[in-house]
Amino acid sequence: MAGPRVVIIGAGVVGAALADEISARGWTEVTVVDQGPLPATGGSTSHAPGLVFQTNSSKTMAELARYTVEKFCSLEVDGKPCFLQVGGLEVATTPERLTELRRRHGWVTAWGIEAQLLTPEECVERHALLDVEKVLGGLLVPTDGLAKAVLAVEAQIRRATERGVTFLAR
Repeated sequence: MAGPRVVIIGAGVVGAALADEISARGWTEVTVVDQGPLPATGGSTSHAPGLVFQTNSSKTMAELARYTVEKFCSLEVDGKPCFLQVGGLEVATTPERLTELRRRHGWVTAWGIEAQLLTPEECVERHALLDVEKVLGGLLVPTDGLAKAVLAVEAQIRRATERGVTFLAR
């Protein structure tokens, strides 16, 4: 009997995603190993805040982030969502930062991701703890959000396992 065609080391959010993606493309002779328990392996996936921002000067990185958001929005575990699409708001308190947010708005919209430049008042409407006297403007990306990383790992492990991928904990 032949061994796995692919061995993935690490079953955190990246390893689980890789196993899910390649198994969706027909690769089933795949084994994923991790030194911790599944799905909360104890690495950074288990305790990272899960913030997902799509704005990036690199089109490739922005597209990867957008794909991740779309994928995570489609994942759930026992009725619990793996992504909370709460939106991302960056604010400027200096003219230089406001110029930077305008530049970032250009990137993100050029890459096809919805974004809006906001007035100080619109920023405060979205986050009441901001001081309208100090904020010069903001950049809102409504599809940004918070990944529930351990749930996303579990959902992707389940899908990949159904396709024949082997996961080995500890």
